[in-house]
Amino acid sequence: MAQNKYSRTNFTEEVIVDGIIEQDLADNNWDLFEIKRPMTFFTLGRSYIGRPDLLSLKLYGKMDYWWLLAKANDIDDFWNDIKVGDVISVPDVRDFEDFYASVRKRRKG
Repeated sequence: MAQNKYSRTNFTEEVIVDGIIEQDLADNNWDLFEIKRPMTFFTLGRSYIGRPDLLSLKLYGKMDYWWLLAKANDIDDFWNDIKVGDVISVPDVRDFEDFYASVRKRRKG
């Protein structure tokens, strides 16, 4: 299975706690994310409530990017924070690619 470069852990710093490598969720680099390209908008239908994976599949062709949509739209809980008819912003996937590149560059110092 191919590694998903947009995995949530790829945007966090690794720290060692008691000899175990963990992801530091407090340092997630989200402050580096910029929307540079025009966004599209999507009106949520009933089939996407509680199914962020299907929303990601519809909008990006992959189920893995649901958490990026959540971050870009300040959605903490796909089961309770959205309702049928809500309109969400859909950033261009290339903005996420730029974000990923900036995180990697920052880590290399």
